[in-house]
Amino acid sequence: MIRRKSIIAVDDSKIVLQTLEGILGGRYEFRGFSKAERALDYITLFPPSLIILDIDMPEINGYELSEMIMEKKELRGIPIIFLTSNNDKHSVIKAAAYGADDYILKPIDRNLLMGRIETLLQ
Repeated sequence: MIRRKSIIAVDDSKIVLQTLEGILGGRYEFRGFSKAERALDYITLFPPSLIILDIDMPEINGYELSEMIMEKKELRGIPIIFLTSNNDKHSVIKAAAYGADDYILKPIDRNLLMGRIETLLQ
C-alpha cells in the first residue's frame, strides 16, 4: 500500500487550519496544530513530508519553530513553507534565513499553494 505524503501546518488561527485541511486533506495526510510546542513534539515523532508555518504566533513564532526544527538533524531535509500575512521584504528575507523553502501570502490562494507544495514534494 502506498502511503500518502503528510503535511503538518502550524497556525494559531483555527480558520486557517480548517481552510488548509479543506484544501489539502483529500490529497495529503494533513494535521494542523495551533500550538508550536505540540507541533514540534509531533513532528519529532512523526516527521512529515512538508511543514507549513505561520510567522506571527504567540509563545513560539514561526521563525523560532523553524529554527527548532532545523536543530534536529533528522528533520533538516523537510521542506518548510511560511504562510503568512507579513508581506514586507524584511519578513521574506528573515524567513529564508530561518530555512524557508517558500513564502506564501495570506489569504490562501488554493492553486498557488497546491502548485508550490507539489513542486517541493517532487
